[in-house]
Amino acid sequence: MSVPDFIFIALLLLFAVLAAYAVADSRKGTGRLPETWVDAIKNKHVPQVLLEYYRQYTDKQRFFLFWLHAKRLEKEGIVGDFAELGVYKGDTAKLLQLLAPERKLHLFDTFLGFTNEHLSAEKGPATRYSSNSFADTSLDLVKTKLGENPQIVYYAGNFADVCHQAAGHQFALVSLDVDLAIPTAEGLSFFYPRLVHGGVLIVHDYNTKWPALMEAVDQFLHSIPEQAVLIPDRDSSLVIVKNKVV
Repeated sequence: MSVPDFIFIALLLLFAVLAAYAVADSRKGTGRLPETWVDAIKNKHVPQVLLEYYRQYTDKQRFFLFWLHAKRLEKEGIVGDFAELGVYKGDTAKLLQLLAPERKLHLFDTFLGFTNEHLSAEKGPATRYSSNSFADTSLDLVKTKLGENPQIVYYAGNFADVCHQAAGHQFALVSLDVDLAIPTAEGLSFFYPRLVHGGVLIVHDYNTKWPALMEAVDQFLHSIPEQAVLIPDRDSSLVIVKNKVV
């Protein structure tokens, strides 16, 4: 065997070992991950059902974003419901349910895909969306995924038409993941006044693929005292933590 062949085989073996190590880390939920998460697992503070869901949740950075804020809210004794606008098939809704099963969870979606009214305001790559985008879901599908739970409230329809049903609630954590500018702006306007002090509002898809959404968020940020923080999860998130009363 020549020296180049030996080096090539050695590199292949090294890559195989590293790949196996990465898979093992993913399966265990430990390894080159946030120390807070590793420590929680070692001390058995992560329920097995949440650990199993972590393994299948595709965006690990986004998972930890929600997990860390849920832990912070619990530690600081911040009360309030959880909510998500833009449920699709319920992947993140399931995570929110697992993170705080004792809290009421409000889920808003058409469960039918996008409306032409909302699509009309889009710019850039987002104009490729149609009324068929994200339509491969249903309210029944999400209910099956999340299971029977009296803590979960579903609101099917355009957000502007159904949000009044939750107007009397206060929220500690809100996820906005609707991809489009109009419902994002509506969600910010509705949830921010009802967000408790210390509560968190997380806007997904804050990047240049969604320029109209970014403009809507930026315009809203000019009207509030908080400074937003950007998170480098998949498709990028923007986080607003409401100022506490001093």
